[in-house]
Amino acid sequence: MPGTFFGINIGLSGLQASQIGQDVTGHNIANSGTEGYSVQAVNQKTAETWVSADTAGAGPSVLGGGVESRSITRARDGYLDAQVRNGLSEQSAQTTLNDNLKQVEAAYGEPSNHGLNNGLGTFFQNFTNLVNNPEDAGVRATAVAGANALVSQFHTLQERLTGIGTQVGNTISSDVDTLNSYGKQIADLNITIRQSVVQGETPNDLLDRRDLLIDKLAQIANVNVVNRSDGTVNVSLGTSTLVEGVTPSTLSLTGPGSLTARGDIQGGELGGLLGAQSSIAGYKSDLNTLASSLATQVNAVHKTGAGLDGTTGLNLFQFTPGNEADTLSVNPTIANDPSKLAAASVPPGGGPPPAGDGTVAAQLAALQNTAQTNGQTLQAFYQKSVSGLGGQSAAAQTATDSANANINQLQQQRASVSGVSTDTEMVNMLKYQRSYEASAKVIKTMDDMVNTLITDLGGR
Repeated sequence: MPGTFFGINIGLSGLQASQIGQDVTGHNIANSGTEGYSVQAVNQKTAETWVSADTAGAGPSVLGGGVESRSITRARDGYLDAQVRNGLSEQSAQTTLNDNLKQVEAAYGEPSNHGLNNGLGTFFQNFTNLVNNPEDAGVRATAVAGANALVSQFHTLQERLTGIGTQVGNTISSDVDTLNSYGKQIADLNITIRQSVVQGETPNDLLDRRDLLIDKLAQIANVNVVNRSDGTVNVSLGTSTLVEGVTPSTLSLTGPGSLTARGDIQGGELGGLLGAQSSIAGYKSDLNTLASSLATQVNAVHKTGAGLDGTTGLNLFQFTPGNEADTLSVNPTIANDPSKLAAASVPPGGGPPPAGDGTVAAQLAALQNTAQTNGQTLQAFYQKSVSGLGGQSAAAQTATDSANANINQLQQQRASVSGVSTDTEMVNMLKYQRSYEASAKVIKTMDDMVNTLITDLGGR
């Protein structure tokens, strides 16, 4: 039969198991609000049993040896983690793109009485007014002022788009730095986790910290995670490896072999920023095309006409090719002397045009309804660009709403698996408390029995 203190050892195992359970419960409660924490649980098993020898032909006797705390594990679902990370990447990409497109929409400010579309209309209307009053100094000054105002609108809009683009570029650089920083931290955690795994330990809190970093990484870019047998993970972005075991890499966004050269950025904030950057470049290009077409068409007509003093061959607008919207300006000669604005045809014999001749002013006004820019009028081309922006922004908003709904559902599912329920932990706390008290009672009872045995034997 087992030794005299066998029952006390069983009670002791219960005390120890209850104490560990209570410690884990307390740890769960303390971290119920900790970002990325996964609820932990004690895995218990029966201790080694005691088997007696066969006595009196009754066969061997088997007695339980109490309880052992085998391990402490965290609640985690790898498949759900992968879904959440994909969801985070998609949400971040769509939200980032949507936010930047909203800024671009605000930069255009259409429809508005102060927008570029209204400026184009006013510009051409001024020449319509000039047709009937070609010698009127006030009407001429208004036409030149309208041209200057239109130039300012081009400059303002292009500057706004450039500012948004610069902000996007700065954020991209910051995100790449953060991405590489996360990679270094993950590699460092891999080192510590591998050491623990080699020693037969399960570093739950370190695993949580690493998973949280990977979640944050997924918000920056699309990530792929591969678990290794030594407890480490490999992390990659498309075909680019960020972390391989305990070795981090430094990734870049430009140059040969870069993330963009490989086409590896498909999601996350970086994906949204790159999409916004491409869209902004397209809208700036449209604006340059519009400014170039406006200046080219107007100049072609204007230089065929004559000013009040007979001046001819002047361009109304100036610009630098390739950067038209930023550099567009009114010819200083005309800006300083509106009398040189060409409203009339050049007389056959030269010299000042006859009074009342507004032929060229009429031709300039007619350009408003002339389809030349990609088969469209100037205003139609601009309106199509603005309409395209509105459609893109609306689509981005819809995608953002869908991504938000998806990630909310996924995070709720993960919380149901990995989150801490304070109600459950309070029940566990009571369970382990009662178990501890019962185990203590077992020890007390066994101690009394041993004491009785010793006392009785001592009295004989």
